[in-house]
Amino acid sequence: MDELKDKHARGVQERDDPDRAPTGEPYRQIQRQGMERARQEQTRKEEERQVQIMRIQELKEQVQRQVNKEENGDDEDDSDDEWLNELESDPTLEAIREQRLEQMRREHLQKLENRAKGHGEYRTISQDEFLPECTSSSEWVVVHFFHEDFLKCKVMDHHLKLVAEQHIECKFLRIDAQKAPFFCAKLKVKTLPTVLVLQEGNVVDRLLGFEGISEGNEWPTSLLQKWICAAGAIQYTPPSRELQEEMKRLGISVKGSIRKGGIRDYDEDDE
Repeated sequence: MDELKDKHARGVQERDDPDRAPTGEPYRQIQRQGMERARQEQTRKEEERQVQIMRIQELKEQVQRQVNKEENGDDEDDSDDEWLNELESDPTLEAIREQRLEQMRREHLQKLENRAKGHGEYRTISQDEFLPECTSSSEWVVVHFFHEDFLKCKVMDHHLKLVAEQHIECKFLRIDAQKAPFFCAKLKVKTLPTVLVLQEGNVVDRLLGFEGISEGNEWPTSLLQKWICAAGAIQYTPPSRELQEEMKRLGISVKGSIRKGGIRDYDEDDE
């Protein structure tokens, strides 16, 4: 102890073993274990919540059937109760219910994993971060090479931010082309904005400016969604005409169109 005090007083301390330091592998393993426990706990709570929702829905349906019987003067309660009991004990329905819960659990876990990788947001990265972000854990990555002063890059930023928030299945990034000369040369980025779609680190498609999307700065986000979907990075189905009409009736509009440098609501008719 006296020796340690002496070293501390003289400013000479032993360096931590890398495997014991806060950046060592044991520390990272503890972090991963903590994240995994948090995901499992979140999944368990979500499953319990879904089961409760299903039970509440079943109770509501039972109450409604009872109300209908009383209003119609139906006295066949015993036969209906037997029929409900048979449904509750039906192994086929129980299997379908369990299968749906398992599917919901897997989807929830996938969302948690994607968010841990940085999906669901539109982030700016540096040249040093390019390889780790684009070639590591995410299968699909969309990268926008931009220039801070270019209007078209600002328009593309606006649309990509909206798409990133809606499609957690893909990672969305932006990188300043002026600060990433190596990757601009390596990936032959000569036009700005350039949007690259990467699958497992390999470029599978690229968008130069608004080529094939629009001749001007005024276009709806759905056009970009369709292009990224065609490249395979996201899943996107345009709203049907019936859904559009229902959204209009309810006063719901889809945001995403650029008009004269501003943001406005748009309908599919704008396309």
